[in-house]
Amino acid sequence: MNKEPNTDIQNWIEELKKDRVFRFMNTGASSYKQLGFTILSLLNTCQTHLFSLENKEPTKEQEQELRMDIYNLLEMAKNLLPHIELEFLDQVLGK
Repeated sequence: MNKEPNTDIQNWIEELKKDRVFRFMNTGASSYKQLGFTILSLLNTCQTHLFSLENKEPTKEQEQELRMDIYNLLEMAKNLLPHIELEFLDQVLGK
């Protein structure tokens, strides 16, 4: 007996609802839109730090601190990416 396509979609949605609580727990975001803005802010901050490295000639210590800041911000952005939700969209859109 074949499953209806809507059943698969409904199962995905239920899983996303469960995961959403954990995804937003420590971000301060209450929606995917706010999560997207948070990720964008992290990436913009990384760009600003990179430009400051090029324009200011920091000391070795300052450069190391800036590089570590950039690394940490990029790691945060990676962890915030909604992988499960993106996989869901691929499934729904038939990719």
